[in-house]
Amino acid sequence: MTNTIPDTPRAIETGLARFTLSGLVLYVPLETWVSWRYGLWNPFYLVDAIAMVLLFAGAMRSLAARPRRAPDLLCAAWAWAACNGWRATFGRVHAVIEGKPLDHGTAELWIVAVASAIALGSFVLSLALMLRRDA
Repeated sequence: MTNTIPDTPRAIETGLARFTLSGLVLYVPLETWVSWRYGLWNPFYLVDAIAMVLLFAGAMRSLAARPRRAPDLLCAAWAWAACNGWRATFGRVHAVIEGKPLDHGTAELWIVAVASAIALGSFVLSLALMLRRDA
């Protein structure tokens, strides 16, 4: 029976980099589509655009470094995305508490909250990889 759980930091980092690229396939077009009506120069979209660039660059740097490890930029990218997600989630929670409608209803809050939780988890994983960078 083969082990399907990565057993080395490099394998975990590779999995996170591939997961990051896979997530960008959804994140980039969906966030761009949702933000389109406010304009792509809107500061809230620009923060997302920075996250997209950092996530892509971090994943590519990590994959290009193989067999060496390079979790640094990937960690910074997930930190940026997690902070933005935290702000976005609790901005919506605050709006709901004040009785204000969300553009896309309660689904918007759920989607943003789940995406933020994924970003936070990915940040924690990438931070652990950073701390074990020399392992």
